[in-house]
Amino acid sequence: MYAESKQYLLDKLKAAGLKSNPYTSKTAMEKSMESHIGAVLFELETILRNGSKTHYKNEEGAQKKRRKVFDRKLMFNVIIGDYSDEAVETLFETFLGSLDQGIYINGNYVPITVEDAAWVDKDDSLLKSKVAVQINISFDGGLYKDTDFAKVSNLEIESVERTEPTNGN
Repeated sequence: MYAESKQYLLDKLKAAGLKSNPYTSKTAMEKSMESHIGAVLFELETILRNGSKTHYKNEEGAQKKRRKVFDRKLMFNVIIGDYSDEAVETLFETFLGSLDQGIYINGNYVPITVEDAAWVDKDDSLLKSKVAVQINISFDGGLYKDTDFAKVSNLEIESVERTEPTNGN
C-alpha cells in the first residue's frame, strides 16, 4: 500500500506540471538549490486492529470471506514550491483537481483524503522557493485476510413428507 500510494502522488504531481523530479527525501530536498520544487514525503502510518468481515464472490464466482485484520492510514506531505504565489497556486490547484476520491490497491478500494494545507513564504522555509504549500494527504486502507467457506462433505438430505390432518374423515 505504501509504494502504490507514494507512486500515485508522484505521478499526480508530475502530471500537474512539475518540471523537475519530485523529491522523496527531506534531506535531499533541503539541500536542493532549486526554486521550482516538488516533493512527496512520507509522514507516518497509524495501524489499528480491526475484525470486520464481509462476503464477496471472486472472479470465478466462488463465495469468499474477507476479514479486515488491520486498519492502515498512511500520511504523506506533498510540497510544491516556486518563484511566485501565482505559480504555486496554479500548480496546487491543478494537483488537487487531479486527485481521485480513492484508488484500488490489491483489489481493495483505498479512499484518499486531503487533510489540510499550509502556506509558507521564503522566510519561514528552508527551501529556496519564494513561496511553498505543504499538503497533508492520507490513504485509508487495511490489511485483509481472505478465506474460503468450509466445504460440506458427506451430506445426506432426507425428505420428510408432511401429512395434513384430516377432519375426522
